[in-house]
Amino acid sequence: MPSFAITPKNFWFWFGGILFFCGLPFLIVGLYLGIQHGDVSKRLDAEGRAVEGMVLTKSVRSSSSSSSQRKSSPTYEVTFRFLTPEGLVNGTAQVTREAWDQFVEREPLGITYLPDDPQRYRIEGQTSGWILPGVFTGLGSIFTLIGGFILLNARNQSRAKERLQREGLTAEGTVVEVRPGTIRINRVQQWNLHYRYQDNQGKFHIGKIPLSPEEAEGWKEGDTGRVRYDGRRPQKSIWMGKS
Repeated sequence: MPSFAITPKNFWFWFGGILFFCGLPFLIVGLYLGIQHGDVSKRLDAEGRAVEGMVLTKSVRSSSSSSSQRKSSPTYEVTFRFLTPEGLVNGTAQVTREAWDQFVEREPLGITYLPDDPQRYRIEGQTSGWILPGVFTGLGSIFTLIGGFILLNARNQSRAKERLQREGLTAEGTVVEVRPGTIRINRVQQWNLHYRYQDNQGKFHIGKIPLSPEEAEGWKEGDTGRVRYDGRRPQKSIWMGKS
């Protein structure tokens, strides 16, 4: 099991875990919003009460990126009110450009609402409510799947190393080089030790192990150490350290 401190040896457990547990809430929220929206839409179709409301205001909103200064697609929005047996209800909705062009302030518009929950409504020309659930579900699915794959792969590699420690054949390995790797932990460059060993068939193989800068300082080209490798797949190995 990985320790609580992030090290080169458990980095992928942490990386995969962070992706997985960051994506999972997005996925759950997206699914919840999608189920909720679908349920409300079905109820509006089956139980909705149609009334005539009044357009209060029309507005167009657009956002831009501070880095590129490029404007996104505009969002067309209307505010309105309608009367129910319980009283006036004020609402806001995003609509299509075509519907927005047709609406006139202080003029009527058609509204369908749920009698037992007037805050659940739908107006003519309203845009689909699936955008937000789709964004949350899409992002959540991507991060959760990638994180889960990395976690599963890291777990399998950990189990393979444990098996090699117990059952692997022993050979002497020679350090080929120690060089900076591609991983940074807390902004500190990590290192990789590359080693060479010979299996019981006389074939040579190259292996690699990640090291912290402190661990890397203890090794140089030509140093020797113990290696355990898989007798059936001798290219699979782990570096055990000093002989």
